[in-house]
Amino acid sequence: MHISRIGLTGGIGSGKSTVAQLWRDRGARVIDLDAHSRAVLDLPGPGVEEAIARFGEQYRAEDGTVARTELARLVFADPAARADLEAIVLGRVEEAVRREEEQMVCEGADLLVHDSPLLLEKAQDRTGRYAEVVVVLARREDRIERIARNRGRDRAYAESVMSAQVTDLERIRRASRILLNTGDQELLARRAGRLLESLR
Repeated sequence: MHISRIGLTGGIGSGKSTVAQLWRDRGARVIDLDAHSRAVLDLPGPGVEEAIARFGEQYRAEDGTVARTELARLVFADPAARADLEAIVLGRVEEAVRREEEQMVCEGADLLVHDSPLLLEKAQDRTGRYAEVVVVLARREDRIERIARNRGRDRAYAESVMSAQVTDLERIRRASRILLNTGDQELLARRAGRLLESLR
């Protein structure tokens, strides 16, 4: 059976995760790479211990996992630290994604969506892995407001993360499909639904 993979990505606050959920609601099989990434640091185990060994005990939370807020503050300000953290996390994520894909294929899925925030930053669009790369775009100020409302984070945090990600111009250049999140939720749902049908 031929399997088509769709890469879904977008900058922080763009609405990418909302689109992923809208697609799940319409029956798409979506793999959340960010959730797999979080699990490496949020569950006690080898990933946590490797991160603590690299960054120091001051980044260990009271529950024995990684203090994510403090570590995020470090890695978004230090490209070398960010590269080290990604090296710790990404291999484990790849293995988790492989296992989830196998399960979905066994259940009959032939279209798999990778909800991947770092798809372009990690040049996954250049591997031949994806039949299509869908980028969700939103206005910068809308994104900053959404980050404040949904995550309780300030403008400085939002801009530090944005500066570590590729630009919207680069996203437009490398996308095969663009989904604009420039209206209300109802409009986004309609656009996301039409796009999913065309991908199928």
